[in-house]
Amino acid sequence: ILGGLFPGGCLIFHGTNENLGWAHTVNYQDKIDIYQLEINPASKNQYKFDGEWLNLEENKAKLKVKGIPITIGKKIWWSKYGPALKTDKGVFALRVPALMDIKALEQWYRMNKAKNFTEFYQALSMVSLPMFNITYTDRYDTIFYISNGKMPRRNPDSKYNWKSTVPGNTSATLWTEFKPIHELPQYINPPSGYLFNTNHSPFLATDTKYNLDRSKFEKADGYETYHNNRSQRVTELINGDKVDYTTFKRIKFDQQLPQQLKYTYGIDSMLNLNASDYPAVKEVITAFQSWDKRSVAGSKGAAVFLITYYYLAERLKGIPSRQISKAEAVETYQHVHDHMMKHFGKTDLTLGDVQKLVRGDDVRPAWGFPDVLTPSFSEPYINGMRKVTGGDAYICFVRYPKDGSLPKIESVNTFGASMNPASPHFKDQMSMFQAQQTKPMTLDKQEVLRTAKKLYHPQ
Repeated sequence: ILGGLFPGGCLIFHGTNENLGWAHTVNYQDKIDIYQLEINPASKNQYKFDGEWLNLEENKAKLKVKGIPITIGKKIWWSKYGPALKTDKGVFALRVPALMDIKALEQWYRMNKAKNFTEFYQALSMVSLPMFNITYTDRYDTIFYISNGKMPRRNPDSKYNWKSTVPGNTSATLWTEFKPIHELPQYINPPSGYLFNTNHSPFLATDTKYNLDRSKFEKADGYETYHNNRSQRVTELINGDKVDYTTFKRIKFDQQLPQQLKYTYGIDSMLNLNASDYPAVKEVITAFQSWDKRSVAGSKGAAVFLITYYYLAERLKGIPSRQISKAEAVETYQHVHDHMMKHFGKTDLTLGDVQKLVRGDDVRPAWGFPDVLTPSFSEPYINGMRKVTGGDAYICFVRYPKDGSLPKIESVNTFGASMNPASPHFKDQMSMFQAQQTKPMTLDKQEVLRTAKKLYHPQ
């Protein structure tokens, strides 16, 4: 098997074996519930449950804190609902499915070893992964997608608002069962011939004619119902047409935002300002309004957008989704202008001037920003620049030949296969990644041994 791991993982979390492959994206169902406990006025460590006062289980956690030579003790409490937290606003308990099942690694192992869809689905039927969308394909032309999750079976009584805090004094709110796999949103071999997910709604996973009916799934489960920029862009690029392999790769490496933006805060007011009315920031406004909405490193409009994105994300944090006002648009342009002048001494900047891909002492112009199909997430770096910290990372394309031979695999990593700066593989894929190129990989053991640079056995 070949593929990618998650941090700390001891096996392949998404990848391909000789017969099948799958990938994960993050999903956002409502799996966690918060309960407000009713505390006994006569005893702060007792809570009411079905008319009786029960003791909170009390224990002590021993924490090691970096920079402090002694162990720190912290009291912890447990209730029938799960871990309890004492706050100024009361005592609350969290009920988290991930704390109730430790077989996630076993399920991933079974997924790794599956030879066909039947075995793969049997592995999924453990429902031990607490989250993750799963897309699947195999050499037999089966395609499958599921919005997977360890979903509680909640009390359907409408008096309980599961999106908010629920009463923690009754067994009526204490769920103890999970929904089996067949109750989760899923598709197998839709007539459209394709399935995809970019962390968006499971009800927008294929051609409109074949999408699932969201009304058939409980609202309390909290499934996403929206497009994001990436999924909107995919629908624009496929649009009912047949997609060959070359086109498929081009879609993956696409750097264009969709026609209708799907960000939390709408910036139409920035696009509609008359630049001549604001001579102090006219150059910035003109660069942004002439932007083609591509996230290429050489784009001036993309540089304005990048600074705008992170400024508004911080400025409006916690505020519900909305369009920004005309006054906020002017304020944002002024911030972009001032940031560029302060740190660069000019406003004639490209995205690659502001955003960098950094590996050791190798600093290069970087393309991408959040929620394009080639995304980059960044944080403040030095001298007003930003450093890429996430987004596109391990990329793998797999094709399964009809003649039963091993899969054809291409992949690329952002930097390389080593975290050791002294290794030749510390950044040997960096140029390839920036050029959106891939390298051939194989599951042919003899070929691997023949071309290996080093053979070793873990002790």
